[in-house]
Amino acid sequence: MTEKLTAYVRILLGLVYVINGLNWFYKIITPYPSSSDFVDYMPPPDVVGGMIEQGVLFQAAKATELIGGLLLLANRFVPLSLVASMAVTIPVFIVDVFRPELKLRSTLMGTGSLVMNTTLLIAYYHHLRPMVNWKAQATVEPATRPLEQGDAVAEALGNFSQKVQPVLTILSAILGTAMVIWLLTMVGQYIADPKPIYELYDLRPRNP
Repeated sequence: MTEKLTAYVRILLGLVYVINGLNWFYKIITPYPSSSDFVDYMPPPDVVGGMIEQGVLFQAAKATELIGGLLLLANRFVPLSLVASMAVTIPVFIVDVFRPELKLRSTLMGTGSLVMNTTLLIAYYHHLRPMVNWKAQATVEPATRPLEQGDAVAEALGNFSQKVQPVLTILSAILGTAMVIWLLTMVGQYIADPKPIYELYDLRPRNP
């Protein structure tokens, strides 16, 4: 059961990342920012808006989401894509959940992504175990297969992860299903009535 649910969660998280990442480059969801939204309008004056206006950070974050999601769906380089995607997932969680106003959609998306990413990292922990060595050794022969499988810290983390994995996997499947349904609903709404983001939010024109 846990093994089948883990594959299901991998697909769900892949869909979430692909939809969110793709929307930045090609508009498919009205409430979410896309590059085309800010050609004539300034981004909102918040953390996300600052990253968008900076020009590189948000592009890199969305590219990481898109590529990571495609790798998850293809079941290729999964441990690597999970580690790389976590660098985006944690800031998204902070921005979505710890915001002045509480919004169900933002809380679900931020929390769900973090829970699913963490759950899958646990599921693939045996591939990542050498990374949590308390004191790892460098080598001048990178082609050599690693002999170290982790020390006492890695062992303790693995034992703890094994205990929480079943509960997190079920929770991830529930949250991920809700997230994908919500995202696909917003995509369907945009297809039926395509609107730019500035029709929902009060954005300042670049050249008033």
